[in-house]
Amino acid sequence: MNRLLATLATSAVLIAAGAGGAAAQGTTADTTSPAGPGTCVTGYRGVVVNDICVTISGDQVTFYGQTSPGSLGWTARTVPYRLTASLVGGATLGTITPSVLVDHSGTAVGRLTVTVPCGSSATGSLETTEWGWPPATATITVPSGC
Repeated sequence: MNRLLATLATSAVLIAAGAGGAAAQGTTADTTSPAGPGTCVTGYRGVVVNDICVTISGDQVTFYGQTSPGSLGWTARTVPYRLTASLVGGATLGTITPSVLVDHSGTAVGRLTVTVPCGSSATGSLETTEWGWPPATATITVPSGC
């Protein structure tokens, strides 16, 4: 219940920031998750469970992924992913393709920080790219914070 209320409160702040479209200005990426809470969306619960999360600071939007096994019988293994950020209705702002060891606890998948022009919205998606697995995609769309 607390997560739902926090998500609703964050969504209200994000909606108040506005939406629209413009060109990309900058992108940075690394393989760690940012410190601090963010708003997260859970994707398909299959072989793995993927979450895409976002934090916003002005025109800087950070998308980061988390993953965990979809069953108790999971054997730790390295899994390939794709984390992508793009402008709504426009250009791709950045993509990273980390392979991470997914053990029995939640595992950080990566982080992608992009500059989203004021009045624009960005979409982040995290997907498993393991051949033969069903799609396990999580997607979130947010406006810039300025």
